[in-house]
Amino acid sequence: MNIDVDPILLNLSVPLIDAVCASVCSDWFEAADLWFEVCREPRYRPLAVQCGAEASLQSGLLDLAEYFYIGLNEELDELPEFLKVLRQRNEPIRLARVKYYSQRLAADRHGPRGDTARELMRLHFFREAVRFLLVSADFRERPATVAPMLARAYRMLGAHASLIGLYETQGAFLGDTDLRESLSRAKRLLARQSDKPMKNVGRFQDQHPAGPLFTHIVERLAREARANT
Repeated sequence: MNIDVDPILLNLSVPLIDAVCASVCSDWFEAADLWFEVCREPRYRPLAVQCGAEASLQSGLLDLAEYFYIGLNEELDELPEFLKVLRQRNEPIRLARVKYYSQRLAADRHGPRGDTARELMRLHFFREAVRFLLVSADFRERPATVAPMLARAYRMLGAHASLIGLYETQGAFLGDTDLRESLSRAKRLLARQSDKPMKNVGRFQDQHPAGPLFTHIVERLAREARANT
């Protein structure tokens, strides 16, 4: 059920509305950080651990996802289905990272190990891949190779403005159908970020698997506020 939300009822020292809006807009990297902050408020923790795990898995922040898993085990009897799917999808990446870290430790004993952009992308280190690619010589010398990797990294992080900007400068190298669909989606989600927060809150209530829990929290806060007046 979608109900009106009074922002005053939502502890303004906790960025709950910002976190909700970031998830609705698929700004996954920002959402993971915001839900981490929201987790500190016990009243919101059952919601925050679900949405924080989702955002972390979507953006490749698998180490942060482990923190949210702890909260999920504490707050919920069973992992929600939408998180089961995401977690299973990321399990091969998690195992590949374990192998990667082991090899890196061995390399550190025998000299420096040089990561490549493709390796970073394979392991879903999207933020690190972006940093690597933007400063590499390949960014200038091999745009046909670099641009698609940057586009995918931006898409996974939810960096919509960066993805749109990449198309404006490197569009000639981004003709793939899937990439064009990503551009269209990025434009929709970026426009959504400009909507009034309460409009995105309504979308969360109506469309997100954790929307009913959010509504339940809001209703409880409203009852508590009425009881204290």
